[in-house]
Amino acid sequence: MYGLEAINAQNGWSMALVGITIVFTGLVALSFAISQLKKLIELWENRDKLTGKNGMVNENVGTEGIELPDHWPEDIHEAAGLYEPLFKKLGDSFPLADLYKLSEENNYPHPHLTIKRLRDAQILIPVGDGNFTRNQ
Repeated sequence: MYGLEAINAQNGWSMALVGITIVFTGLVALSFAISQLKKLIELWENRDKLTGKNGMVNENVGTEGIELPDHWPEDIHEAAGLYEPLFKKLGDSFPLADLYKLSEENNYPHPHLTIKRLRDAQILIPVGDGNFTRNQ
């Protein structure tokens, strides 16, 4: 017995189907693990902030209760005044990513655009090592 007759006689089709299912399930699990790897690495890198050890954000100064206007001001200096509580929370020197995250957490409108305008107006100035400070 050879060919398709041998496959039918020895349950070859069901074995092939089980093999395909195992391989497909493994590939799905692998692709899911790879897609979540970025979040796992980010969680690992920010473990100090989560536990409160060596975090760059000063937890002593709260930003709760920030009153944002209904209409965002066109003048960048007025907008900088609205960012003042965030500057106080971040301290003297901070990365722009921290300012962006904090502004998103507090529902500031258009944080990327506003931070770019703050840099263009020399309100945020670089101090080296990727950190910025507020120009007094």
